[in-house]
Amino acid sequence: MENKLYGFLIDQEIMLDIVKKRLVRFTDESSVNSMTIRVVSLNVTLVRLLTLLLASNSGMVLSKDDILNNVWEKYDLSSSSQRLWHAIKELRRKLSAIGLPGDFILSVRDAGYSINSQHKVTSLFLG
Repeated sequence: MENKLYGFLIDQEIMLDIVKKRLVRFTDESSVNSMTIRVVSLNVTLVRLLTLLLASNSGMVLSKDDILNNVWEKYDLSSSSQRLWHAIKELRRKLSAIGLPGDFILSVRDAGYSINSQHKVTSLFLG
């Protein structure tokens, strides 16, 4: 049986659930038996974009063309640098709402985007 990518674990606290299109953060509280859970919903484009970035090797720069092809064009959607910029901006806003810093997704001038290598990203599989 082939393993299927379910999502990603970021810094041992945040999970991207690809199928349910959401980010979930589990935070232990200082008091006994207390935990805070925060959930942020994503649209399908943001899930594709974040999945592509997280699946690349940490610190590896994905070119804008690769991102446009894999997030939009592969699904017969119109792509543009403006759409990519807007999606990155929206994704950063959602990541910030779940508690990740603004530099989680790095912009590499004239090259593309990458995930900040200071963060631990683990692939989660079903199978």
